[in-house]
Amino acid sequence: MTSKQIIASFENRNEFLKLLQANPGLVIMKLGATWCNPCKVIAPVVHAFFASSPQNVICADIDVDESFDLYAVLKQKKMVNGIPVILLFKKGNVSFVPDDSVTGSGPAELDAFFKRCNIHLKSVKNL
Repeated sequence: MTSKQIIASFENRNEFLKLLQANPGLVIMKLGATWCNPCKVIAPVVHAFFASSPQNVICADIDVDESFDLYAVLKQKKMVNGIPVILLFKKGNVSFVPDDSVTGSGPAELDAFFKRCNIHLKSVKNL
């Protein structure tokens, strides 16, 4: 079995919007930074979920310093208020407004978010 490809950066916001247009089911994007300790804390949990996700889930682990244009527009539109944050976009959503999200590194919140991801995935399959 080949390992799941994880997107590491977006050159700009338009590249991200193109990905949303091609979304086969879900796009799940973690925004963080190398200097962010809470981002490091959640990394193993996020990567385990990404690795176990099905083919119709596109995963992205984005460093806000590397993809600042995208982070800036999400911040300007008040979709994010800090890092780490994980955003979920369902197939058909081609806006900067996520269908679900979680901010911070709380284990209970992360667990609840990933459970909701699986529920969202089932709803996408039923479309």
